[in-house]
Amino acid sequence: MESLSYLERVKIQSEILLPFFRRVRQELGAARADELLRAAVQEFAAGLAAAAAENAPGSSLDKLRSLLPMFAAGEALDMEPLVDDARELSLDVRGCRYAEHFRALGEPEFGAMVTCELDPILTRALGADLTLERTQTIMQGGSHCDFRWRLE
Repeated sequence: MESLSYLERVKIQSEILLPFFRRVRQELGAARADELLRAAVQEFAAGLAAAAAENAPGSSLDKLRSLLPMFAAGEALDMEPLVDDARELSLDVRGCRYAEHFRALGEPEFGAMVTCELDPILTRALGADLTLERTQTIMQGGSHCDFRWRLE
């Protein structure tokens, strides 16, 4: 059986997670619900980083590179590479099927929490020497996502 792309997993997970999140917001309020979701995303990102650390050799940036195909699989992202060397990986995402999915659901804020907010958490979890600068995302209305990872 062929494994699902990360995009397909996100779509399936959102079928139950989104209604659950809406109920938690009603019961506990938006601030508490957002806090709980962000804590879950942080835990998930730490697990991804730990798996990358075990399975990918090299620097924190190399470990990050090993994860990118997972997020881009299934034509999920239209990426424009800018810099890819030993100290920096910079790229622009010009098309994002994650954003399209959550916009179609009318939930780009939720989508940003479960997808876009994963990026800085994952970056920190991969290594203290790795930084991410990103000023905009498609999910939050930007023309593109500008990823600039650098090793300190």
